[in-house]
Amino acid sequence: METIVTEILEIIKGTKDNISQEEQLRSYFEILICRAVSEAFERIDKELAKRYAAKGWHVERLDARCVQASYGTIQIRRRRMKKEGEASIYPLDKEVGIRPYRRYTAYLEYVIACIAAKSVYRDTAAVVNLLSPVTISHQQVAHVVRRVGETYGAWEKLQESTDPMEETELRRPEVLYIEGDGLMLHGQNKKQLELHRFQIAEGVQENGNRRTLIGTHYVANLDHEKAKESLLHYLGSHYDLTHTLVLSNSDGGAGYTCGVFEEILGSVGRHEHFLDWYHVQRKCRERLLWANSTLCKKLHKALYIHEREEVGLVLDTVESMSQDERQTEQVELLRKYIERNWIYLAGLEERGIGEYRKLLGTCESNHRLYSYRMKKQGRRWSRAGGEAMVKIITGLKNGDLREAMAAKAEWFNAKAGRDFRGAVREALKRSKRTTYDGVRHGRITVSAPMSSGIGHLSKCFA
Repeated sequence: METIVTEILEIIKGTKDNISQEEQLRSYFEILICRAVSEAFERIDKELAKRYAAKGWHVERLDARCVQASYGTIQIRRRRMKKEGEASIYPLDKEVGIRPYRRYTAYLEYVIACIAAKSVYRDTAAVVNLLSPVTISHQQVAHVVRRVGETYGAWEKLQESTDPMEETELRRPEVLYIEGDGLMLHGQNKKQLELHRFQIAEGVQENGNRRTLIGTHYVANLDHEKAKESLLHYLGSHYDLTHTLVLSNSDGGAGYTCGVFEEILGSVGRHEHFLDWYHVQRKCRERLLWANSTLCKKLHKALYIHEREEVGLVLDTVESMSQDERQTEQVELLRKYIERNWIYLAGLEERGIGEYRKLLGTCESNHRLYSYRMKKQGRRWSRAGGEAMVKIITGLKNGDLREAMAAKAEWFNAKAGRDFRGAVREALKRSKRTTYDGVRHGRITVSAPMSSGIGHLSKCFA
């Protein structure tokens, strides 16, 4: 410890300003921690070699491997071992989970993915390069995003592969809100991709004027059927809805009709479906762009209070004021739209459940993270790249992306085998045995400033 403090003092002494001082200190600490971690893994490798030697393996050679972590580049020298009739292996790679041709640790990939979920790849690379000792290009960021998205997708499939009947503690909420909506994305080669989303919420927590959804879960996929299957499995494995009031809300488009929600829900206590008010208003504006604004406001009010006769009167008035066939056609299309969805336009008060009005219509606002990153920044996506980004954003919204990365991590696996854990214990024991009474251990560094005593000594041998 005294040596480290001395070297820090030498760095402080040799710098002219605070910025260069902090730069040099950061570089010094990066080197220090990477050397320490490398030494630790090399000690583990030495103990692993002993355990494998007892099983008939022998050392072929010593090879180096570089790994980039969030704190710097780790260079590990580890043994390649061979056994008669067996392929050569690196015991450390096998026990820890280091795969060939993989440069970054799982945690570093997680950090990169979190930044990339809110920023374009070039900006992500710039941020990572600036705030960490890692050097990465925007192409490498794209590869990392693809890999993390695939990891989360594999973890989702693993969760869905479990039998829903194995869940013993099923939640039985009084009310459950389910909403669904689609989002069109720009694909490569002038193709269109559609993002399909569902969200679940059990209630709302109020803090002053702010409302926060509780008991949320989000499902998103570029394939509508897969999104439905994921939602169906999640509901089946987490909820008992036999006595629950389920309120569903959507724009009524293909894939989000009342029938689709009934198919997903199955048997529930009571199900009420609503047509999203935001989309109703937008539909009215699109059909009646040319109409008198006062009449449009009257139509909105009549729809809101669910007065069928008043709605018909307003539409008749608007139709009488149309100036050509196209405007008349627009009115008729709007009239059919309202008639087709009339039962879903009834408010919660009219259905006797007015106390639950605080949560409906939040799906559109929760599009924001997806739409901003994947649409409004003007990017075009391949299907694989778009799917990966959708998975990452969904994992962040659900708060389980880190859990998925830890469960599927292939770098520095905490769930290593018995040989690895035993080797760690043995290496720790040997490290503790290196202290002797009456002897003070130290080291001579070769990286000290030339003005220091060690620097003068090194000049003598130069």
